[in-house]
Amino acid sequence: MSLKDKINKISGVSLIISASIIAYGIVFENKELFGFENAMFLYLLLPSALIWFGTRKNGCGSCNQIQTNSKKD
Repeated sequence: MSLKDKINKISGVSLIISASIIAYGIVFENKELFGFENAMFLYLLLPSALIWFGTRKNGCGSCNQIQTNSKKD
């Protein structure tokens, strides 16, 4: 497993956890969880979403990969 895949998994897990904590706070109308406001989890949610999106294998992050299938005319 490459470093890019590990970073993708770590950011994906943190994205899911922070989104579920924010959703939990909205559904049950809790303003605080773990000693600080739920809105503070946006500071974890947004960068992890960008990192996850940028490190996907066949997504937007794959546009800067080198093609191995070169075709000569």
